[in-house]
Amino acid sequence: MTAFPWARLRLPAPIRVALISLAFSLVISVPVLLFVYHQTDTLFEERIHDRLNDDERDAMFIYSTSGAAALPASIAQSVRGGELRGGVTLLVDARGHKLAGNLAGWPPILPTPSEWNEIRLYPEGQARSDLFAIRTIALPTGERLLLGTTISERERMRAALVEALLGALILAIPLGLIGGWVVLKMAQRRARAVGAVASRIAGGDFSHRLDEDTGGEEFAMLAAAINAMLERIEELVEQLRLVTESLAHDLRSPLTRMRANMERVADIKDAARQQQALDALSLDIDGMLRLISATLEISSTEAGAGKQDFEDFDLSLLLRDISEIYNPVAEERGMRIVVEEPGMLIYRGNRQSIGRAAANLVDNALKYAAGSVKLGLREEGEFVVLTVADDGPGIPPDLREHALGKFRRLEKSRTTEGSGLGLALARAVARLHAGDIVLEDNEPGLSVVMSLRRSGPSLSLL
Repeated sequence: MTAFPWARLRLPAPIRVALISLAFSLVISVPVLLFVYHQTDTLFEERIHDRLNDDERDAMFIYSTSGAAALPASIAQSVRGGELRGGVTLLVDARGHKLAGNLAGWPPILPTPSEWNEIRLYPEGQARSDLFAIRTIALPTGERLLLGTTISERERMRAALVEALLGALILAIPLGLIGGWVVLKMAQRRARAVGAVASRIAGGDFSHRLDEDTGGEEFAMLAAAINAMLERIEELVEQLRLVTESLAHDLRSPLTRMRANMERVADIKDAARQQQALDALSLDIDGMLRLISATLEISSTEAGAGKQDFEDFDLSLLLRDISEIYNPVAEERGMRIVVEEPGMLIYRGNRQSIGRAAANLVDNALKYAAGSVKLGLREEGEFVVLTVADDGPGIPPDLREHALGKFRRLEKSRTTEGSGLGLALARAVARLHAGDIVLEDNEPGLSVVMSLRRSGPSLSLL
């Protein structure tokens, strides 16, 4: 089936927004006005019913107490005294002859009895017709009674409400269009700001941010979310740049040695010397593999890999195992490892990644410690805190955050074996467990504090 041409017509954004705003205004205003109309009309009809009820009650009281003969006199007195208050009344006998009232005769179209009829009548002494609400009553003795009250006031009210409704609708059109235009301009201004920042980001400038203090709460929330995203992108790009540069720097030396060793191996005739060159080549290859493996492990951990392997395990036992592994190394260097743990401490997390992070921290501490390395474990609110402290030279406060980055090695540690990824891996593992790492002064030495948030079953100390 072929669509109509207008169905394929795409209106400009300003017109679409204005029409949507207009439709929204009408959807709100029209039901409100109709509700007011209905309530007002209902109120007027209730008042008319009350008046007819009062008139019927008075007539029937006279009929029941004084008899049918007294009713014509009472009606005639009401007509003469002007007590009908813009109403009409008529009493006729069984043959339709008028007995009393201010109408010339019984309207032929009115049934008897009836609760409510709307009809135009000419009351006696009135030059023009008026619209009345009529009630007819059949009396037990054969007479018929007509009671009516004017409803012209209700008709005027209805006309006024219809005029007000039409006026409100007419007024809603320009107001809706103006409102849509204002909303569109606000949205366009914010969209241009976002577009300008996005253009700068596309050009490689990650320093620009959106203003979070203008445009209302919703736009402020959007700006804050975009700014957080930009900060994360800037951080990732900076990390990528740093990793690329650091890998290029750290791989250049072993690759150069490997090439030299390979060239020498071909020229060496002595089997022992040739084996030494091959061993050196193998060490360089192992070092590069460890560097690449550590870099990939950090990247995957930062991406959230490992959460699917969370399990319950004893952190205290894990620390004791690490201590036993590194005790021989510490004893060879004349050091000792002290473990301070509270007993069994069950934690839900990735046991393998936490073990590697703790092992890296212990290995780093042994490189710089003067005599001892202390491992600690405690609870602090929602976190489990694992500490590795040494009594070495420590790190100055202004360089501690720098030391937590990838490939960030301080100048005095350049000659120490390592890739500068130990602290970065530990921070990635801590953040995988909704925690972080802080470097503190151990007086003397450095204390690495790794906090791990509880997840899954709560921790228990036994």
